[in-house]
Amino acid sequence: MEFFNFNVSKNRIYWVDWLKTIAILAVLLLHCSSKYLLPECVFQPNWYWGVFFESISRFGVPLFIMVSGFLILRKDQPISSVPRRIKRILIPFIFWLVIYVIAKFVMINHSFDLFQFGYFLIQAFLDPTIASIEFWFVYMILGLYVFSPIITTWLHNAEIYEIEYFLIVWALFSFVGFSNVDFLLYDYLKYFTGSIGYFILGYYLYIKQKSILKNRNFGLLLFVAGTLVSFLGTILSSMAIGGQSLLFFNLGDVTPNACLQAIGIFIIVSNTDWEKYSKSINNAAVCFGIGSYGVYLANVFFINILDKIISFNVMGNAALTIILEWIIVFIVCNIFIRLMSKIPVLDKFSGI
Repeated sequence: MEFFNFNVSKNRIYWVDWLKTIAILAVLLLHCSSKYLLPECVFQPNWYWGVFFESISRFGVPLFIMVSGFLILRKDQPISSVPRRIKRILIPFIFWLVIYVIAKFVMINHSFDLFQFGYFLIQAFLDPTIASIEFWFVYMILGLYVFSPIITTWLHNAEIYEIEYFLIVWALFSFVGFSNVDFLLYDYLKYFTGSIGYFILGYYLYIKQKSILKNRNFGLLLFVAGTLVSFLGTILSSMAIGGQSLLFFNLGDVTPNACLQAIGIFIIVSNTDWEKYSKSINNAAVCFGIGSYGVYLANVFFINILDKIISFNVMGNAALTIILEWIIVFIVCNIFIRLMSKIPVLDKFSGI
């Protein structure tokens, strides 16, 4: 197991590594199950399995943002720290963006024209979702990092009720955006919406000294509620329109269901005494947590290999296919990212 060992400080915050591990597992499950959400397959057994696995894993990206918020916003963030953070995110991203662009370009054109490839690459830098849809996360987190010195200055000088004021307005206007209500005021208060709320929420949940926010049973209740809203909401809204409705699976995950899940998981994990578990168990979380960004960047590449080249399918059963693909991708991605981190030329692209 030396291959997966990392030299970590004794002051490691284990619950943070567990949150990262759980978040990346959720993201992978989300990506492995999304192929079953097809309009032509609505209300078929495999579609229901796809909805189920999507529903229990919507919290992945919000949880990542909340963890980043806790780690970054609890300390002063001088502007001089921004370039270092941007470099750590951008260098692995650029490497994987080029890999995805090459793969997609060759698949579409079945040949390689340098001029067309260059144009496609520029387009992908402007909008990385052209290369792979999950890359929206990278530009979003970069925006939060750029803004972090301003946010920390405010947070460290703000009263708790002022932070709560922001989060309440954020929640209200995020719900307006989710419901697609035509409300002109929403257009002028969009700075209260988006992922910045999750960023601040991660910091708030940790500093807020209220017993209910330290209660793991309450966290479990929130997670179950969010999951039921996702699952039943998708089925009922689809029935209402007589076709597939993905209202609760919006890109960006600023939805009530994902928010409830993420808060619930955060409360459960951050209030668990991980020190009582064996060192090997916690070291596994450290390993997977440290490699989570690289796995995030790489996972869709390997999922596409399984789905589009190997046509991975277990007896036509969506549940078995999703679970086995999820496990395979998690193992393969972690091994691959760890291998990259051991090779001098590739280590800086591993995200570790």
